[in-house]
Amino acid sequence: MRFRFVLSSLDEDPEGRPLTQGNDVGTGLRRLRYEHTGDGIHATKWLKSGRSKSWELSNFTARIVRDLILDDGEYQGRQVGLEAKVNGKTINFDLSVGEFTRMSWVLPMLGPEAIIYPGQQQHARAAIQALSGPIKQARIFSHLGWRKCGVQWIYLHAGGALSADGPVSDVEVSLLPALQSYRFQTIEDPTTQAQALRASLHFLSLAPDRISLPLLACTYRAVLGSVDFSIFLVGATGVFKTAIAALCQQHFGSTMDASHLPSSFASTPSALEAPAFYAKNSLLVVDDFAPTKRNGDAELQNVAERLFRAVGNRQGRSRSNSGSNTPKPPRALVLATGEEVPQGQSIRARLLIVDVLAGDIDRARLSECQRSGDEGYFADSMTAFIRWVASRYDEIQGRLRTRVLEIRSKADPIPAHARLPGALAELQVGWEIFLDFAVETGAIDATEKENLERRGRTALRSLGTLQTKYQANGDPASHFIALLQAALECGQAHVADRLGKAPTDAWSWGWRRRSHQRKWMPLGTRIGWLVGPDLFLDSAASYQVAQKVAETERFSVSQQALRHQLRERGYLVSIDRGRGMVQVRRNLGGTARQVLHLKARTVVAESELNPTKD
Repeated sequence: MRFRFVLSSLDEDPEGRPLTQGNDVGTGLRRLRYEHTGDGIHATKWLKSGRSKSWELSNFTARIVRDLILDDGEYQGRQVGLEAKVNGKTINFDLSVGEFTRMSWVLPMLGPEAIIYPGQQQHARAAIQALSGPIKQARIFSHLGWRKCGVQWIYLHAGGALSADGPVSDVEVSLLPALQSYRFQTIEDPTTQAQALRASLHFLSLAPDRISLPLLACTYRAVLGSVDFSIFLVGATGVFKTAIAALCQQHFGSTMDASHLPSSFASTPSALEAPAFYAKNSLLVVDDFAPTKRNGDAELQNVAERLFRAVGNRQGRSRSNSGSNTPKPPRALVLATGEEVPQGQSIRARLLIVDVLAGDIDRARLSECQRSGDEGYFADSMTAFIRWVASRYDEIQGRLRTRVLEIRSKADPIPAHARLPGALAELQVGWEIFLDFAVETGAIDATEKENLERRGRTALRSLGTLQTKYQANGDPASHFIALLQAALECGQAHVADRLGKAPTDAWSWGWRRRSHQRKWMPLGTRIGWLVGPDLFLDSAASYQVAQKVAETERFSVSQQALRHQLRERGYLVSIDRGRGMVQVRRNLGGTARQVLHLKARTVVAESELNPTKD
């Protein structure tokens, strides 16, 4: 390749081009001029002698057409939008400031026809900047969720932004590929909005309240701000846990069905960190925590631990070896699914774990809800909710903080981690705010709201009780009691009265009324009998139920050792001292039995007893 340097007088160009074209850099005899020629970029420099030197920088032209401010809600970065021409072809693309400065983008973006001549990279960079002329500046939001623009709050999504009045013009949003389906379409017809909201509430019918109500509450709570806990949906393969998680996800975009969820545990920790950060004020389903020896339990456990610890601590990881060393704390409400719960009490303390058992999901109603999700009803309901929140955002934030503190201060003590009452309070307040919206839009009336509030309190209390199964403190006796509580909540066990019939407060003791019947029906195995304030446990039956509920939780103490642990921990009200046995004799259900004698409130707290529950 041959290059030519030409000396000429101050006022002439060696090729005869007028020197009034292009831009000058510097002044006087240090003046340097850059020009676009027909096929590239040309430089001219004036020497001390008064003569000039000219040379070619590249065989293509380029100019900056946009100055892009990238706003992720925590930090601001910058990109430049370029328009380049090489061999008659025009190419438009965006570069980070660092990429543009290094000038290593020419071959990847323009192809092998584009050449910067040897030693001319920095001149080419300066020339592109000097020759760009007026540059349009634009702010691009790279996250979902709330931002304040002027005096109004707007909610960013893949299609732009929503305010209380509807779509907002002139707001540009550029998201990760994984978040491109977070998209809302505005509906104005009140009847259609109410229909969409009723379709969303129909989600409650596809599973017991202990499953469906916390899931729907967390879906709407996600919009109201960041939390320091995650929801973990656990169950064996084939129980439809991914399907119901996808219905929650479809509230943020109708195309995110079970086959198109935004993230999974197959990703690396860093790959999960990005969507959890950018999906601000949104729900993020992370699917399929299924450790096996073949794919490496330790590696998958590390992925889960990194994610849930970051959510719980509201902290991201700084990485000095990456393109950015700024931490990216999760700002989404994470709803994860898995066949097992990640190990470690510290991690489990940051989770609200929802058990899904075989038969819990009504398949016919699941299909109905999937049709509603696919047709966009769930996303329409969330759109209406977002616009309603936008009209009173500051008021709702104040109410949220005040009400959470109020509920926590009145919460019954639960033998689990200290984080639990706060997490349950966040869901309860989110549910209450959603119900206010539902009443105001005419989707439900005051009576329905009262019923749904009561169901919410009961379901979240049950959810809190079930956490003790996973957050046991290592004491076998306390773990056993927690497992029995979980069995009663999940319908795997019941307690009868002295005659074997439904006791007072039957709901709390594992009995349910069928929708078409008034008669109480027992669920699961009978593990004991109630006589006044006393509970008499069938030692063998209750032990077997606890083992079944524990599953992978390693409840491995023997039945005989457990009985003595119950005595040592003070759970047993009386023992048979005459025979030197911890079991006592009682006539229950018309039969003489040997049973363990406990106080009823040991298993079901007095505050949970509700004799009017249907």
